[in-house]
Amino acid sequence: MNIAEITTYREGGAYTHVAELVKGIKANILIISGNTKKLGYHEEDGLTFFHIPAKLSIWDWYFINSIGSYKKVEKILKKHKIDLVHIHGPLFTFCDGLIRKIKTPRIMTIHYILKFKGNRILTFLYNRFIRWITRYVAKKVDKVICVNEEHIPIFTSWGIERKKIVFIPNGINTEKFSPGKSDIKRKLKCKNMVIFWGRLNYQKNVQTLLKAFNKIKIPNTNLVIIGRGSEEKKLKALANKNENIVFTGYLPDDILLKYARGADIAVLPSRGESWGLVIGEAMACGLPVITSDVGIAKKLIGEDRGIILKKNNEDEMTEKIEYLLINKKLAEEMGKRARKFVKDKYSWDIISKKTGDLYKTVIKQKKNTMQIQE
Repeated sequence: MNIAEITTYREGGAYTHVAELVKGIKANILIISGNTKKLGYHEEDGLTFFHIPAKLSIWDWYFINSIGSYKKVEKILKKHKIDLVHIHGPLFTFCDGLIRKIKTPRIMTIHYILKFKGNRILTFLYNRFIRWITRYVAKKVDKVICVNEEHIPIFTSWGIERKKIVFIPNGINTEKFSPGKSDIKRKLKCKNMVIFWGRLNYQKNVQTLLKAFNKIKIPNTNLVIIGRGSEEKKLKALANKNENIVFTGYLPDDILLKYARGADIAVLPSRGESWGLVIGEAMACGLPVITSDVGIAKKLIGEDRGIILKKNNEDEMTEKIEYLLINKKLAEEMGKRARKFVKDKYSWDIISKKTGDLYKTVIKQKKNTMQIQE
């Protein structure tokens, strides 16, 4: 099989999903992105990429590419004799022209946020836009993969045909994301460390975490923010040169792991997720996680593997962070149970096999349909 995966490059859970997914699929994989200034091919970590430059982005989620970009992608698909296109959400404007022009079998996985809480106008526009474009692309693909089974009724209410929807959850790389030794606290000269990683945008709610951290009264505690995004400058201004708040920017996984393994707590206060991949990654590192009630957080966290925020405001966040920093033995036990849970329940081997089987089925069905039409 020759497969094209259309996703972001080095940003968000969709990219992580693809990077892990393709390792277990027996196929020739080309990853096409449209969220950077890059143009053309490059090789990295054993993967082949082709990039279409982005002009600008909307909410760090939807990327505007040059008019006619889909023609470049169409040529690339023909060059590589692609058997199936897997779109990881309608992320790029070139996806529109592409799905209208090509006859190649295609699948879409929906990774992004289903619920968005902001001011009324922003919430209205976001929800209307995301529903419209998701429904539009779903009508033109052969199958839609849903990573959260509880969201299937939501998608059908949007007008997506139930028979098109297939449930395949995210996986966690528990070999890579794992506990281990780290000297990061010594380098940062701190005793306690709280960590966040993910995109720095409105949806991830990092501003509330910063406000909560500024209220913490436990001395010698650092907050490490890993990631980049449209709100980075605003968040750094909000940190107000607090020496105990560290912004690292984007970090490759091997460096990120040094921070995760040295941390005491992961705080992930997102306003919305479809699944919550970073929650699972933090749990796999043996960290107790404080998270908002998003995606499948309740299933992942349960009653004794972390803390679900009820109000998701700064006062509650401050209280829960201090509680776990003071009760370190309790936090350590939470982290151990968290790792065991994700290790026992989620595996990329399983997810890759299910997805690869779906590829074969869709390719075969499409081929049979075209033969009948001929």
